[in-house]
Amino acid sequence: MKSIDSQNEYIPLRINISLRRDTFRLISEMADDMGISINEVLSALTEDSVIDLEIDEDLKGIRIPSSCSLEDLKNIIERRKLS
Repeated sequence: MKSIDSQNEYIPLRINISLRRDTFRLISEMADDMGISINEVLSALTEDSVIDLEIDEDLKGIRIPSSCSLEDLKNIIERRKLS
């Protein structure tokens, strides 16, 4: 994918991922149909999935605890279910 922003350069990243056999087959077929590598398909899918994500909120007010009990986690999950 070409970027409009010349400051937005590509950074090589080596990763290991696990895919279901059907998922890999579909990605492989996409690559063949498009005449590009599987790496390029995964790169394009990754970029497309995050293109509109930007952190607009102020993160200064967020507190991250150094530890959390299992009971605290359960309470947080329950509160989020009710919201």
